[in-house]
Amino acid sequence: MRITVRVAAVQAEPSWLRLSDGVEQVVELIRAAATQGARLIAFPEAFLPGYPWWRWIDTNQWNVEYSTRCRENSMTRDGVEMRAITGAAAAHDIHVVLGFGERQDRRIYMSQAVIDDSGELLSVRRKAGLNSVERKIFASGTPNLPAVHHTPIGKYGALSGQENQRPLLTRALRADEEQIHVAAWSGSPYADAAGPDSSTTVSRMYALEVGAFVLAPTAVVGESAFDGMGGAPRISSPTGRACIYAADGREVVTPLEEGEEGILYADLDLVADSADTQQCDSARAARDRKDRDPAPVRRGSRRVASGWQSGPDRWALPMSLGTYPGGTAAC
Repeated sequence: MRITVRVAAVQAEPSWLRLSDGVEQVVELIRAAATQGARLIAFPEAFLPGYPWWRWIDTNQWNVEYSTRCRENSMTRDGVEMRAITGAAAAHDIHVVLGFGERQDRRIYMSQAVIDDSGELLSVRRKAGLNSVERKIFASGTPNLPAVHHTPIGKYGALSGQENQRPLLTRALRADEEQIHVAAWSGSPYADAAGPDSSTTVSRMYALEVGAFVLAPTAVVGESAFDGMGGAPRISSPTGRACIYAADGREVVTPLEEGEEGILYADLDLVADSADTQQCDSARAARDRKDRDPAPVRRGSRRVASGWQSGPDRWALPMSLGTYPGGTAAC
């Protein structure tokens, strides 16, 4: 059975280091995408509270101040901010992939949340392979393999930044027959810091390697990013461009102008697995029953499903060979 799924890739400037404003911005973008018929919306890397690109600038007198503000404006995975975002996903019947700074105690992680159209938080994965600058602000997550989520709109997964070019991770997603991939990028105030068009090149190569549609949301870095940044050099124009690629590497839709804020839409033609759809419908019905009925009181020891972790990364998959609910993990 073939289905057509409308997807959305965000190209927007974050509400830099203002968490409450950023949550309102995310909720509004979710609403706007759903109004246009999108079933999946993808946000850039660390969109909340904004990627800390200032660490690349050699003016350390304000680096400590802004690192502190970054921590204060990061959110927890189960806090009121996340509940507002999952509530928006449920209210507008849309899947959401969100990059955010996740605060736990005094540490912050570069995390990526996957939320389904019922508002269920399917996974939160912490980026493990940080570059030298990111490690000055963020803690490294547990090196887990990413999951492909089997849903009525297809099989989709997500990675952040340079993770999209790491064979161990990309092969795990390909092994589970990923159909839609979110390659989230942070943008840069000075064009493509890693090299000319590196993010678009990596996204295109991912599509060719895995054979999946690729949504590459990207943050815009504009003049407002420099407010209060002391002697940081200014940019001449906003930077950042989102793209959507087909499995053969071609652009599915014409991108927005670089630095222009908006949402990029595309209609993807997919082969839907009826077994996956039935499984998702059954899972949703079970969640609905659980919401209606009070949970029974259980006594005795609690059994943890094999292959899944407890603790901070309990929604992530261990980096090992084997199977997990919804697919096969392979190195």
